[in-house]
Amino acid sequence: MADTADAERLAARGVEQLRQGRGDAALASFEQALKLAPGHPVSVRNLGVLLAERGRHADALALADATLKRQPEHAEALLLRAEALAGLADHAAAEPAYAAALAAGAPAHDVEAQRALTLVALGRHEAALAALDRAVALKPDAPLARHRRGIVRLQLGDFGGWADYEARFGIRRFPETAGAQVTAALSGALTTSPSADALAGRRVLLLGEQGIGDQVMFAGMIPDLQAVAASVTCVCEPRLVRLFRAAFPGASFAGPAEAQVRRSGIDRVVAMGSLGSAFRRTRADFPGRPYLTPSDAARARWAERLGPRTTRLRVGVSWRGGLPNTRRDQRSLALEQLAPVLGLPDCEVVSLQYGDAAAEIAAANASLSRPIRAFAATDLNDFDDLAGLVSNLDLVVSVQTALVHLAGGLGRPCLTLVPFNAEWRYMAAGETMPWYGSVRLLRQAGPGAWGPVIEAAAAAVAARLET
Repeated sequence: MADTADAERLAARGVEQLRQGRGDAALASFEQALKLAPGHPVSVRNLGVLLAERGRHADALALADATLKRQPEHAEALLLRAEALAGLADHAAAEPAYAAALAAGAPAHDVEAQRALTLVALGRHEAALAALDRAVALKPDAPLARHRRGIVRLQLGDFGGWADYEARFGIRRFPETAGAQVTAALSGALTTSPSADALAGRRVLLLGEQGIGDQVMFAGMIPDLQAVAASVTCVCEPRLVRLFRAAFPGASFAGPAEAQVRRSGIDRVVAMGSLGSAFRRTRADFPGRPYLTPSDAARARWAERLGPRTTRLRVGVSWRGGLPNTRRDQRSLALEQLAPVLGLPDCEVVSLQYGDAAAEIAAANASLSRPIRAFAATDLNDFDDLAGLVSNLDLVVSVQTALVHLAGGLGRPCLTLVPFNAEWRYMAAGETMPWYGSVRLLRQAGPGAWGPVIEAAAAAVAARLET
């Protein structure tokens, strides 16, 4: 009995530590509780969530299997097992595992909210939406399921989904992924689901949020905001400041460390992603035209560095995208897989890959008659510099990464290699995305099926050579 009481005390402490945002301490508390009382439901559930947040899906699966060995009908362990399988991208096994968890009495809301991710990964978006409808009906105020429903609605082209998308601000981990721009103090002042009328004539503080690619994409709505607001002050990713200043004269831009904003000089605080509620309510609201332009200096500097043309086309390539927690493994390629593109005649290939890619490029160049041109990573770090280079190219071939949004915003032709389970911004199907008129999507027919996608990209580049 003492062990059980101590386990309860440790689990309660872990829940409080979670509430305080002390994830590592909470993880340790739940681990200690399970040593005293293996299978303790609250500890299994919460430890599983924390392991998943850290990308430790194999550890979560081991925890679930060890618990189920003792208690085969343990509902929380069955749900954890399904979630771990999904985290390991074994969605074919995860889908029936969710059904087993539901049959064993796992919370229906949790099962439906999590199963929806697997259904999306399997390409069953309508079924995912139905699962999220059930989850929201069970817990209307729970933000995670509502936010996920917003994402699926947007992915299916239902732009009423912006209302659900706003639920992201209620998700515990959202401040950690929103960047330094959406601070705790500012989040309490946010105007969510704004209308254009609510912003008209107001002095607006616009906060860049989420990844740098998201900020580039959402920036397509800054001209709409400028058209109605009295003034726009934007705190964004520092690498975007120079580009945004060149693209959106009349607005003020700064990174979080440099921003000096007086609350008395602001009428509305709005996150970039919330502008969709005001300006992108239907497909017809997306103009699809370029909205970015690099500084004249950046464009001229890259024209000089590239020098006179020696080929018919200049093609930029990027083959790695995302982070470990944003499915980098599913979104990325090895450079050598792009051989059908790299070996095309009369093409000068330029690396646009972010980070250190020198070893990969050197290995590829050993077998190429015309080597890939590459520049120091520091030369491409600032997006005004990167935009200046892209503006001097004829075409970009890229996996899902911020470069796609940059090329689209610049109006440069871009062939995007899209995995079977695409990010929501790339829609559920089709060759186009509403944000940009110059981006063409080449989709996998099944998970991991890059070969036909790369061949299609090579054929598209070859077709441009013939025009």
